[in-house]
Amino acid sequence: MTMPDFLLLGAAKAGSTTLQYVLSQHPQIFMCPVKESGFFWAYGEDQNFEGADIEKFKHRIVNKIDHYQALFADITTEKVIGEASVRYLSHPKSPKNIHHFIPNARLLVILRQPADRAFSSFSHNLRDGIETNEDFATALLEERQGLRDRWVSRKYLAKGRYFENLSRYLEMFDQDQLHISLFDDLKSNPLDFAKRIFNFLDVDDSFVPDMSHRHNASGIIRNPILRFLWTRSGKLRVAIRPLMPQKTGHHLFEWLSRDLKRTTFSVELRRELTEYYRQDIEQLQDLIDRDLSNWL
Repeated sequence: MTMPDFLLLGAAKAGSTTLQYVLSQHPQIFMCPVKESGFFWAYGEDQNFEGADIEKFKHRIVNKIDHYQALFADITTEKVIGEASVRYLSHPKSPKNIHHFIPNARLLVILRQPADRAFSSFSHNLRDGIETNEDFATALLEERQGLRDRWVSRKYLAKGRYFENLSRYLEMFDQDQLHISLFDDLKSNPLDFAKRIFNFLDVDDSFVPDMSHRHNASGIIRNPILRFLWTRSGKLRVAIRPLMPQKTGHHLFEWLSRDLKRTTFSVELRRELTEYYRQDIEQLQDLIDRDLSNWL
């Protein structure tokens, strides 16, 4: 039975696309060609979701074991097998499902200041035409009021409660099975960041990946024609992504996103949202033994 040796759990908008690209370059690593297959949260899950994003997810999510294993059919001589789905970190069913199928899995996590992560996710959804409310504060209020409970990706708060999310994993897995990095590590020293990941996965850590590309930038596409084509092509992009060389896909996205209009995150709202996460951040820094005072 072919299953991954490791999983990239998330968090969303914390550098996971960059990390997935780095991992896929290593000659000893086979990465699942479908990012966000979602098998370990979708397995046995009621799929009655709502919202503007559901059509995009319907054509990507895999919830049957034989379909999931088929994703790894092209493995040749690689030493380890990996898969990346960022909803694994926050979905409460994922740890149990992962432990059931691959109890010895190595688990990669990359975390970002949670208020910044939430706003980046909101901007990402605006870019893709998924988020219909252009005011972040209103979107957060709707989520707090439970109006988005059955939506897949237009929820921003729970995905930033890292201590809560990681605690579920530590109930099922030994701590040495988790490798927890910060988005700040990726930004400050990307090659050292990659080396540490390779070492954790027990592959050649002298390999130097290409880390020059910009991945999954958020913002609103200024050109109205390109914006229309991008926001209406979600299902098509999901279908052709596994057939396209990753480098080609990244070059195309860099060209498309070369002139994104940045959305504004007010200082007041960022401060308010950081306070919302304060207790979780303080608990997290003890859990991972990292000073996170700069997040506060």
